[in-house]
Amino acid sequence: SADVVFFDMAGCPFCRMAEEALTAKGIAFQKIPIASFKPALVEKTGKGSAPSVWIKGTYVGGCNDGTEPWHGVKPMLASGKFEEMLK
Repeated sequence: SADVVFFDMAGCPFCRMAEEALTAKGIAFQKIPIASFKPALVEKTGKGSAPSVWIKGTYVGGCNDGTEPWHGVKPMLASGKFEEMLK
């Protein structure tokens, strides 16, 4: 599977913002509809919200935040943490 997995929901503005931010940085990701994975995601992270973004099997939150203070696609791209985790 891809290094970056993006659980997506159609019509979700935060999904589009996160997707645009990743695309702007040239980061490839595998997009998967979240619907059938929600129970497993809630079990693993306590959150079933979209987007749910994972780097190499590690949950890194959604667009702006997550379950840890450093989570979120946009803050992690800004800090360089996202790219660091891909190395």
